[in-house]
Amino acid sequence: MNGLTLEQKKHYDDHGWVVVPGLLSSEEMQRIHDMTRRIENEVQDCDGDFSRDGADYNFERVDGHKLESMSSDAEVRRGTLRKIQEPFASEPVFREVCTGEKVLDCAASILGDSIHYHSSKLMFKPAGGGRQKPWHQDFAYWSHMTAKQVTVWFAIDPATRENGCVQVWDKSHKKGLLQHHGSELQVSEESIPNEEIVFAEMAPGDVLFFDVLTFHASAPNHSSKSRLSCIVDLQDRHEANNPHCKIELPLREPNKKVS
Repeated sequence: MNGLTLEQKKHYDDHGWVVVPGLLSSEEMQRIHDMTRRIENEVQDCDGDFSRDGADYNFERVDGHKLESMSSDAEVRRGTLRKIQEPFASEPVFREVCTGEKVLDCAASILGDSIHYHSSKLMFKPAGGGRQKPWHQDFAYWSHMTAKQVTVWFAIDPATRENGCVQVWDKSHKKGLLQHHGSELQVSEESIPNEEIVFAEMAPGDVLFFDVLTFHASAPNHSSKSRLSCIVDLQDRHEANNPHCKIELPLREPNKKVS
């Protein structure tokens, strides 16, 4: 594969998102699962958030279904990870799979030949109520930036309505950045028209690309199985003194590929 097809690129431009089916191989997904199992074994006795090797490890709270329960002093579910912020820094497998050539080829269809790393997450959606993520635009978290950006969301496990798949407000990237509020930087659910919501149900290996101005959310995981996903944010250039980019690394530059 050498990037998005013309049809996929048009869908991205018109709708603010596109799903590329089967972009990851079964071998690549197995590598992510093996990596994740190792990490979960390492942290099974942890009862509080911590950092190591440039990554931040955050755990589910006992009342994780409540947004207000995510304060740093709230009681955590021992050994139950919610997310790892910046696994790109600490996990070579994550880097190899989530910023491999197939992914960068697709990103280049959106960003052009220059691709830089911005940020990353490994998201755990535990069974039985793994926490919701309210409606928001990613750009709200770094609105001072001017670089062109895309968010890449990888389905490692099946993503369904029952387990809290990504929901997107179709074509909302054309509305610009809207006012967000609260510690989660969210917008009220009442402001999202139901008839314009698309549930991005995805099979393992499917990859969702969406504009950082596209509104999206996810519901709690009401299924009996955990749901794993990876996220990478990419941009067309770095900006001086950008506090959000912990790793200033060009992944691809014109006429040069960086491994």
